[in-house]
Amino acid sequence: ADGGFEQRLELPARNFAAGESVSPRSQREHMVASVMERVLNMNGLGIHDDFFDMGGHSMLAARVTTQLSELFGIRIPLRALFEHPTVNLLSTAIESMQAVDTPQAHAISHDPARSAAPLTPMQQRICFVEALHPGRAAYNVPSAHRLTGHLDVPTLEASLREIVRRQAVLRSCIGTLDDSATPVQLFEQSVAFELAFEDLQSIAQQRREAVLQERMQVAADAPLDLHRAPMFRAALFQLDADEHVLVFVPHHLVWDGWSTDVLISEIDAVYGAYMEGRPSPLPDLNVTYGDYAAWYENWLAGAEAETQLAYWKQRFSTVQQPVLPQSDMPRRAGMSGQGRSCHLRVAPDTTQALRLLAQSHGVTINMMGVALLSLMMSRAIDSSSVVVGVPVRGREMPHLEYVMGFFNNLLLMPFELRGSWTLAEYLAAVKGEYLASMDHQRIPFERLASEPEFVQRTQNGAALYQVLFSFQDARERNETIGGLRHESLQLMQSGATDDFGVWMTDCGAHLEVAINYNSDIFHVETGEAFRDRYHELLTNAATMPSATLDMLSAPGDSAAAMRLARLAPSRSHDIEIAKAARRPERDSVHQLLMPEQASLAQVWATVLNIDVNDIRATDNFFDLGGDSLLAMRAVEQGEQAMGLRIEPRRYVYESLAQLSARSGIPAPVAVSVEIAPAQGLFGRMMSALGRR
Repeated sequence: ADGGFEQRLELPARNFAAGESVSPRSQREHMVASVMERVLNMNGLGIHDDFFDMGGHSMLAARVTTQLSELFGIRIPLRALFEHPTVNLLSTAIESMQAVDTPQAHAISHDPARSAAPLTPMQQRICFVEALHPGRAAYNVPSAHRLTGHLDVPTLEASLREIVRRQAVLRSCIGTLDDSATPVQLFEQSVAFELAFEDLQSIAQQRREAVLQERMQVAADAPLDLHRAPMFRAALFQLDADEHVLVFVPHHLVWDGWSTDVLISEIDAVYGAYMEGRPSPLPDLNVTYGDYAAWYENWLAGAEAETQLAYWKQRFSTVQQPVLPQSDMPRRAGMSGQGRSCHLRVAPDTTQALRLLAQSHGVTINMMGVALLSLMMSRAIDSSSVVVGVPVRGREMPHLEYVMGFFNNLLLMPFELRGSWTLAEYLAAVKGEYLASMDHQRIPFERLASEPEFVQRTQNGAALYQVLFSFQDARERNETIGGLRHESLQLMQSGATDDFGVWMTDCGAHLEVAINYNSDIFHVETGEAFRDRYHELLTNAATMPSATLDMLSAPGDSAAAMRLARLAPSRSHDIEIAKAARRPERDSVHQLLMPEQASLAQVWATVLNIDVNDIRATDNFFDLGGDSLLAMRAVEQGEQAMGLRIEPRRYVYESLAQLSARSGIPAPVAVSVEIAPAQGLFGRMMSALGRR
């Protein structure tokens, strides 16, 4: 079991003022209270104490329902805890669930000899984008950690080696098996890992921090080789005798935000033990990321996945078509993927006011954050309908909490806004949308994006969502690592996969917010205006809690609001005009396509859901409204229809005529083996890699 490690992932221990408290009375209440106390890291929780008043939030709530699901053998949705936030109420709700035909919790089988596993749909998408745009660092996920105190460097390196041994995903790479062309993730028994070290003490004190920042950024921005394990790098910089900075740079294919918390906790446990002459206290994991990937592939082929998919189709059947924000510079195929970041710190008094406001309306601080971001975006693009992409942990089973890997999924949360609503009414709607989305979180974004109903939503060139919002709670992070004082440092995110992304971190006394934007299409001034306007709305909500949405978002004399107003399309048909401008002028006489061009054009028409007669030989796939997910389908279907494999990166720059004229090499002859739809989405881009 992993119980001995669990405390290291919890909140710092807290003491609450003594008061009237009713202890659990039944076995069920004892079980529920025990889980809540463990997650909150407290003792003496009464059956009438509100989980959220005791310091709980949606991320901790997800851990509670995950652990209770395993304990009671049924799937307990996140909504249950929000609607029944006390031990007494939740115990009664669980009893009712057990009395009816509630779906059972899922178990993942462990294969200790596993050397390969399928790619998840999330991994397939990222691999495809990497093939479209090789040599970029857009999916590097760097973190930096200042360690103050006497550091034993060899012991730290030994600790990292033990973590690499323990976590199979840190020994993985992308490749193929000998008898198949389908890419998989391969797990090595061991990898050659060394902790890079650089001593900066010889640099003048006044320049040392600046040089450190430069060195860290170089480490963060260098591309990673996906086809050689490990898919991460680590470097240690020494600033003084008792001051070091550890930089850890994994690829997103093996990493998510929660993995960083696991890494910090495991370094703390292993390094601390090694310094005391003890072996690692961490038991071997009873499930690996490869086990999860194999389980997830099977789950996606089952009935529950179809039920969740049906929910998303029904939910978006009434959502308005998305509005494409007006960019400062033209959108085009083959953009660099470069991004820029800017930051803000929300003052402690504003943070506390927002926290109390959220609590008074039964929502969490991250729900408040996504609500105000949606409001800001709605006003900026002049649309009452906004869709926000929200990453979720994806660890719906307790034993996955200790496993590093890429579990995140991206949920599409649509919001309809009415200016006459009070903030309270709006927050209630946001909470409902959030909980409904979380109840159907396993369907991968990539699966939704390939469904015809969602392909249709992007025909005007817009993305499926207009802005991304990510929330992390840093209150849970260790302030010490193995006796060393620990401080997380900010690193600039050089890549951008969205127009705008907001990354909110709850640091306890204050909120840290990073704004990441696509610098291919937006100027620095627009990114800074986005940051400033979001700060203004956070402040307005804290100081005007009873205001309507129109009042909260009134531009007044805000320079930031004036700048963001440029994101709104100036005319309803601007998008169609821009789209048409990217194509060669259409002659009144339709020029017939050559046979090989016509075959590929039919594939494009099917994937893009457009009339094949609208496709010309000079058209580029992305200029017709394609994106990386649709390009995956086009490559796959083109291979099936024409028997030829086209390198994905050629789609970025070449026209239909160019792709058809030199289509590549013949695809392997198919044998009588049935491959599930989830497989092979990435296989056609791997021919140049050879076999291993």
